[in-house]
Amino acid sequence: MVLLLTVLIFAVTIGYFCYSVYFYGGRWVANPYNPRINNQKRYVRMGTVTDRSGTVLAYTDEDGVRRYNKNSAIRQAVSQVVGDSEGKVSTGVDTFHAQYLLGFKANILERLRDAVTGKQQQGDNLELTVSAELSKYITEHFPSGKRGAAVVMNYQTAEVLALVSLPQFDPTNLSAALSDSEAGALINRATQGLYPPGSTFKIVTMISAIDHLPNLNDFAFDCTGYYPVGNYSVTESAAHGVQNLTGAFAKSCNTTFAALSQELGYKLIGETARQLGFNENFMFNDMIVYNSSYPMDDLSAEDLAWSSIGQGRVLATPLHMTLIASIIANNGIFKEPRLLHRIITAGGSERMLPFAASDRSVISYETAQEMRRNMIEVVKNGTGTRAALSGYTVAGKTGSAEVSNDKSIEAHAWFVGFITEERAPYAVCVLIENGGSGGGTAAPLARRILQKCIDLNL
Repeated sequence: MVLLLTVLIFAVTIGYFCYSVYFYGGRWVANPYNPRINNQKRYVRMGTVTDRSGTVLAYTDEDGVRRYNKNSAIRQAVSQVVGDSEGKVSTGVDTFHAQYLLGFKANILERLRDAVTGKQQQGDNLELTVSAELSKYITEHFPSGKRGAAVVMNYQTAEVLALVSLPQFDPTNLSAALSDSEAGALINRATQGLYPPGSTFKIVTMISAIDHLPNLNDFAFDCTGYYPVGNYSVTESAAHGVQNLTGAFAKSCNTTFAALSQELGYKLIGETARQLGFNENFMFNDMIVYNSSYPMDDLSAEDLAWSSIGQGRVLATPLHMTLIASIIANNGIFKEPRLLHRIITAGGSERMLPFAASDRSVISYETAQEMRRNMIEVVKNGTGTRAALSGYTVAGKTGSAEVSNDKSIEAHAWFVGFITEERAPYAVCVLIENGGSGGGTAAPLARRILQKCIDLNL
């Protein structure tokens, strides 16, 4: 029995080790404190990083010095995506994909060729899915002096077209970024920034209601401007009167969704949130994305009400909210986001891209279609009218996430949505820290970003 137990423990340990290497090995290699990274830089010329159109974002010169795009605006617009030569931005491509850029993925034949020819080993070149021009455009049109993020995806291919975070840093002048710790320029707010999603979370609550509550077509709620729950009241700036669920979603009525949450309960909303990625560990191959959270440990009625409208302790990243919009645009199908477009070896051949999780259905086709109609109504007649595009149908949701109890600090402004036409399959999320109204500041920027995507024909 002791022998069998010992063998079992050994087998479990080996199994867990193999599991860890498979899922976390790439992240361990990319750790900037890994001595193999710095050692490899002594012998291997780091590969070039370009955007989807071939614009060089980072390269290594003849002296082995890492260089970045000569245009300061482009260099800073993609700074958190590309990273830096010292590994200060561990989520950047220069560090996270060092296994390619520094030749760790080279096979024995490639290494023998370099040894025979006497050439210095050359790492792989990476072509990213992002557009430098789009990233620069977003940066230039972001509200002056504001922090935040913007994410753009092709929801059909799951390619990330822009991953912009503000404030930005200059990789050729890291000392300036390191001295300004308060601004947090080295943090990629698009993938690492966890914010209360505000009313954009009503997408999740609405999906839960569609899936779990019968006779929603007969639903009616009289918004008087406040809804008492527990020891608190969820309030509105003005009474909306009697409205159905589509109208309440379009007007982003807090009291209606607070009442809806009491019917649904923690279990149903939490299950829908989990299906859409909350409380899940994102193990994407192309990038590091922090985990969004929907609290399930406080079962009070008031906490439930606040969480249903994206307040309280609900937190999400802008990239995750873009993925939720993409799920609806893709009729309920989740696709893993991609940042690597091509991997080209020193010999000019293409290396196989990292494995991506298989597409999977997370909500039904019927639910996705219903949500699409509701989100179109937001942009046509609701809080998101300033995101509308001539010649295209935009579906979206605004959010104004409160960050202080007395509203003394301006709310975070959100917009998340997508163009419904397949000829322009773009999903977008805009977050402006302390930007005020989502409909007033985030929606117009989202419109400009979507228009730019169309103009560039990405």
